[in-house]
Amino acid sequence: MIGALARATAAALLMAPALAACSAPSGDPLLKDPARWPLARLKGVTGVPRLPDEAERALAQIKVGPYDLTAWIHPSGLCGLSGPGWSMHEDLTRTEGDPARPDGFSGPTERASGVSSESKVTLFCTPTRMLIRVEGETRKPSVSGDAVAQVVGGGLNAVVGTEEARRESLPGATVTRGG
Repeated sequence: MIGALARATAAALLMAPALAACSAPSGDPLLKDPARWPLARLKGVTGVPRLPDEAERALAQIKVGPYDLTAWIHPSGLCGLSGPGWSMHEDLTRTEGDPARPDGFSGPTERASGVSSESKVTLFCTPTRMLIRVEGETRKPSVSGDAVAQVVGGGLNAVVGTEEARRESLPGATVTRGG
């Protein structure tokens, strides 16, 4: 009886670290190290209007209808989007994000964090790409920098990221640089 109790106690002690590891929150090291983000290695775009104070570098400019948007990052872990007189951003180092892929985009499901402005402009950030949706506007779309876009469902979807990320998330993109 004591032998069986000793074996059960030993097994419980051996299993405790494994059980604790399973119940511990799993952090994605890519989210915690902005220097490793593929977004941080993008060339970016110059000649955009003034960036907000929390931004360091513009990655792309997206225009549609009355919207003139600048997608930007900061090496501290912020990814953001701004327009004349407003700015929004997400800090991916402070959130685990939820695995998601917004409607209208394809590609991998990644940990993403989103924010919107007046229900018209939505930004989803991941370390590998920025997914942007502008509701209700389709007139004269254009992009510059590391972005592509496509008119989808009465609005514009845009992806900022590496060539691979852009191709994965909007494989049928019709709006490309200069287009």
